[in-house]
Amino acid sequence: MADVVNASTVAEVAVRTGSEREAAWIVEHVAATGGDSTTVRARALALAGRVAAGEPLQYVLGTWAFRTLELVVDRRVLIPRPETEQVAEVALTELDRVAAAPGEGLLAVDLGTGSGAVALSLAAEGRTRDRPFVVWATDVSSDALAVTRVNLDRLAATDAPAASRVRLAHGSWFTALPATEAGRLDLVVANPPYVSEEEFAVLPAVVREHEPRGALVSARGAGGVPGAADLEAVIAGAARWLRRGGALVVELAPAQAYAAIDAARRAGFARVGTAHDLAGRLRMLVAER
Repeated sequence: MADVVNASTVAEVAVRTGSEREAAWIVEHVAATGGDSTTVRARALALAGRVAAGEPLQYVLGTWAFRTLELVVDRRVLIPRPETEQVAEVALTELDRVAAAPGEGLLAVDLGTGSGAVALSLAAEGRTRDRPFVVWATDVSSDALAVTRVNLDRLAATDAPAASRVRLAHGSWFTALPATEAGRLDLVVANPPYVSEEEFAVLPAVVREHEPRGALVSARGAGGVPGAADLEAVIAGAARWLRRGGALVVELAPAQAYAAIDAARRAGFARVGTAHDLAGRLRMLVAER
């Protein structure tokens, strides 16, 4: 009977959201919290109203899946996207490469961690070949780090060993890290702001009016590439903080890829390349120190 009632509610919610798929997610989410059919319907319709008013579904639900994780998300952090899941995948591959070389402990950092999506994925999924592993998760936004802390606590409840690998630090890019880590990092991952002011002005309202602007928008790079200033700062800093053989994986806009390659070569990286997202677009700089 519950399935019949929920199917009816999904149809009603879909009228408001304009999407049967989103309606199903909303009803499933509400039904999981308990309550009778009347309560489920009322809560689902209330959430549908927020979506209909332009609020992102991910913020309305309050959690969103990212790889093996279910992350708490709200307006303090960017919504986890499939492109960034691919960044995590490439970073995990680079971590495995680094871990295969002789050495002691492994050190990684996720710069601008936001919800903690990449850092926690590295801690939970990383193949470290029995080497001790520490993942720093940094952000200039204390609000974002508060969300990361919530997600770290959630990970601790299901995978305490993975959560124990994570360290949180407040600050801008590498300045958040202890100075003693300079030249010792095995992996640097970042999803820096890379949207230009001009691009931000024409983004869909669901992004522009709800997601944190500071996590999206960056100034022009030194070479004049729109939105590339933070990207260039991460690349230049990584050259100092990574050990020889360490890896850098940075998310970027496709139009910034070749400028990022040039910046990495100027910084002295030994191997410089790119990787694509699931849509076949250039989405990452991948470099070896």
